[in-house]
Amino acid sequence: MPVSLDLRKAHKARRHGDLLAIYTWVNDERALVLLPAHRKAAAWFVVCESAAFRYGDASVLATQCVKACEVLGLEPSKRNWVRIASIIHEGLADLIRMPSAPVPEVGPSLGEVQLRVDGDLIAQTDIRLEQQGASYEQQGASDG
Repeated sequence: MPVSLDLRKAHKARRHGDLLAIYTWVNDERALVLLPAHRKAAAWFVVCESAAFRYGDASVLATQCVKACEVLGLEPSKRNWVRIASIIHEGLADLIRMPSAPVPEVGPSLGEVQLRVDGDLIAQTDIRLEQQGASYEQQGASDG
């Protein structure tokens, strides 16, 4: 399933050493996205608001930290698990307090569509495209 992630519209970003924690919206749902800070086109690990309650359970948090290391290409060490657990656990309050996704920004009118029946105008609307950010195909990322 395609996932839309526009980092230009991020609510907040924090740097944690070689990891970035970006508070943004994934398909209009609040999400905490973990990305390697120095590797372009690297995989990302997502914690969506709908799954945030699960991370209150220490065993779920531990399991997801192991998965996050795998997804982010980090050494699966206890040190990295604790580091990711801390980033997620400390970020949950900010995730829950984030505002809803911003209203999509649309560009100028590109034209007009008219619906006519026997020459009579029934409906018409402008053609406008939403200004897009980055769009990625998700390949086996987190359960977010």
